[in-house]
Amino acid sequence: MIKDYFQLAQEQGGTPKSTAKRILTQTLRAALAIAPIVWIYARTSAAAFREDLASVSVPLIAAVLALIFVNMLLQGVKWWTLIRRFVPGLKLRRAVAVHLESAFYSIMLPAAAQDVVKSVMLSKSHSPSVVWAASWLARLMGFFSLLIISAAGIIYLDSGVLPNGFRASLVTAVAAIAVLGAASFSKSVTRPLRAAAAKILSPGILGKIEKLREGIYVFKYERATLVQTFLISTVTQFLTIFNASLLVYAVSGSFYFTECLAFVPLVEIMAISLPLTPGGIGIREALMAILFTRLGLSGGQIASYVTISLLGSMVRILGGIPALYRIVVRRKQ
Repeated sequence: MIKDYFQLAQEQGGTPKSTAKRILTQTLRAALAIAPIVWIYARTSAAAFREDLASVSVPLIAAVLALIFVNMLLQGVKWWTLIRRFVPGLKLRRAVAVHLESAFYSIMLPAAAQDVVKSVMLSKSHSPSVVWAASWLARLMGFFSLLIISAAGIIYLDSGVLPNGFRASLVTAVAAIAVLGAASFSKSVTRPLRAAAAKILSPGILGKIEKLREGIYVFKYERATLVQTFLISTVTQFLTIFNASLLVYAVSGSFYFTECLAFVPLVEIMAISLPLTPGGIGIREALMAILFTRLGLSGGQIASYVTISLLGSMVRILGGIPALYRIVVRRKQ
């Protein structure tokens, strides 16, 4: 079977060496996703886990899952809000359907890959430069709003709870994202970077980057669209944090909203930014487990949180509905 796999890779332009490297990379990513979850469950007994999970309110779990799906829809709306200014023919249901479908595919891909998937899908029928630029700006706004929300939460936390230099690091991160966003709209700033990239990148890749650069630049004067998109982004990120605090309440009886407001955004940024595991699974759970341990949650409560959180990740399966519908329509045609 492995021999056949290598042969197939060669037929598709790969080599046994590159295929072996790819298999090793995928194995390491799987280990990074699974090992933290195994560590979390190993810290509690089966009896304590069953007891804590059984005490969780089923309506609360349903509310958490419903909010996750609503958040997915709003993220699609945010993307559409950016694109529609230059592609007025794009329907809201089409943009949201593509976003949901990309969420479905991202179950087995790194979190950041969802932007690539949905951009490729929609750019086949609409302006690639606008679509890719909208994806970049939507992601950048998401990071920026997460950092602002985290900063707001940290203001209300006691300094003794925070590590040394934490506030300074957060301010630096906010400033870096702000500078990066501002630089995206300036050709004078990106021109030297383009010249440097021309020396190391192929003409094909450079052409795509140039289209992205031009697409981002056209948003420079669309301030109303950018403000509207940022507000939607802030709402979606706040829902993510509120959902985490609601889930903590479901498993522990304590809300811990301020703590979630301060730290969940940072966990999300790390899980999304590091292209190591599918959807950031494993990384997110490990970081949240460390946070909840400091808050005094038991091993069984943390394992219950992780179980429901993983169940929430599977809400993305609903994104397969648009893909299934498209396949059925094509077959009928």
